[in-house]
Amino acid sequence: MESNPEFRIIYYNVADSTNRLTRQLAEQKKPEGFVVVVGRQTAGKGRGEKNWFSVPGKSLTFSILLRPKKKLAEQCPQLALILGLSLAKIIENLGFNPYLKWPNDVILNGKKIAGILLENSVRANRLQWVVAGIGVNLNIKKVDFPLELREVATSLFIEGRREIDPEIFLQEFLLNFSFWYSCWLENREMQSMLDEYTKRSMILGCTVTYENQGRRCQGQAERIDENGGLWIIDKGERYRLSWGEVSIVTDSKSQTQSSHSLGEEEMR
Repeated sequence: MESNPEFRIIYYNVADSTNRLTRQLAEQKKPEGFVVVVGRQTAGKGRGEKNWFSVPGKSLTFSILLRPKKKLAEQCPQLALILGLSLAKIIENLGFNPYLKWPNDVILNGKKIAGILLENSVRANRLQWVVAGIGVNLNIKKVDFPLELREVATSLFIEGRREIDPEIFLQEFLLNFSFWYSCWLENREMQSMLDEYTKRSMILGCTVTYENQGRRCQGQAERIDENGGLWIIDKGERYRLSWGEVSIVTDSKSQTQSSHSLGEEEMR
């Protein structure tokens, strides 16, 4: 039986990117369990070429070094589900009702409150290391967000009108994530994890647009499989997505949103 990682938290007041710092630790062959937390990121990484917006003292931005060497590369999307579910459960414990957007966004009241960015190294189709970068909007006020983000992003403070202690949030998250990560390593409780994720999903059953061989197509998001892939029904045919842009066309839980899978730029 594989044991949970012993987390070692490293704090920086200012740094460019938690993912870059943690990737350096991975390349230096440091053991898994290092957690790099930065108070102010100057070049925080979002999906694609975008930056992750954060506010010193009001955001929680961190990255975790993992070494799931028995796992295959195609199982990495499962890790995004586990991270999203762990975040959602902590937010629920604070009295909120978040949804999960396949596979790397957490949504609250129709707006993004947390995001996940995965990078990895693969050898002989096995994961050598994974860097999981996470950003959570804890105590950001609406006026803190740039104008272009005010209608698409939110924070726990905006939604709940009370401040959240970032250290307590981080510790609770690591405790929750540790359980699911151990289950993943040991191939147990995975159906339970998938059920927990699925019931919080805001994309399943929705009409979505997606990319198929360079073309934008439209279909219905049917299910998420045991490896974290999203199945789409399009004109009676089923397609499996493990990465790519997916946008919700109609959604009973919120206004039109967009989602993003583990793209190639996020799994290198």
